[in-house]
Amino acid sequence: MKIIREISASFTGKISTGSFENESPYFSIKEIIEDESALGLPDEAIAQRQKKLHEICYNQFKAQAERASIDKIAKQYQNIRFYDTSEGVRYPSVTSIIGWDADFYMAPDQLNQYGARGTIIHKQVEIFLKTGKWLEPKDIPEIYPELVILKQGDLGLTVDDVNFRDFYKDFPFKVISTEETLINHEHKYAGRRDIKGIIESSNKGKWEKVEGILFDVPTCFDVKSGSIDKTKCMKQQQAYAMCDPEIKQMILIPLTNDNKCGYAKPIIETNMEKYSSLFLRDRENFRKRFNV
Repeated sequence: MKIIREISASFTGKISTGSFENESPYFSIKEIIEDESALGLPDEAIAQRQKKLHEICYNQFKAQAERASIDKIAKQYQNIRFYDTSEGVRYPSVTSIIGWDADFYMAPDQLNQYGARGTIIHKQVEIFLKTGKWLEPKDIPEIYPELVILKQGDLGLTVDDVNFRDFYKDFPFKVISTEETLINHEHKYAGRRDIKGIIESSNKGKWEKVEGILFDVPTCFDVKSGSIDKTKCMKQQQAYAMCDPEIKQMILIPLTNDNKCGYAKPIIETNMEKYSSLFLRDRENFRKRFNV
């Protein structure tokens, strides 16, 4: 005799961190089991299956709670960004993890001006490395909003006082990728790396004068157009390196108007592991603060 048995489970709860007060999602699941034995499934087997179904519902609830929390954080904190993943979850950005609690002694409009300048320079560098052409900001439609901020700002900032092209001529490297989004599922974060490249021993340029440089190995480059906090910058680069095991060294490219040439000597770091624990501590502090 065939016995048809329906097993079901459900879970509901309150999400106090949701965008809506008393948000209470409800998840349920059921399955139909056909059993050819005369006695049917034993109670223990039914209980184990129901436990598994309940676990599925509970995990769905936890995922919804996390999404609700992330949505609320994104609305409340404009300086915290999240990346969408192909799995349908969102991870905080590397820069948000490192700098969400930074205490800025600068007016928001001034911060926007410096941010706009950095965005413009990064886009110019990206296009140059891909095409070999250096475009003026007015010829790059996608950074028009940043150009407006810069032109209308009261700080008088410009992008013409730094020189990546001469840096690249003096310190050449082979480009592997630019502006690549990296995702770390183990520690649940994501970010956008400036440049992955290789400093070739066949084309050393002025790199041969830089102490400790490694040739012919995958390298993470980061273009910096503002003040540099080495520890903070290297934590950021190491976070990217933890997404890409090929990386063997990290290099900061300081573009600055402090020097007439428009750039400063690159900053090298090959002892990368010492920054892993520092970044992971920041990641844990972020998780404790925002529960994501």
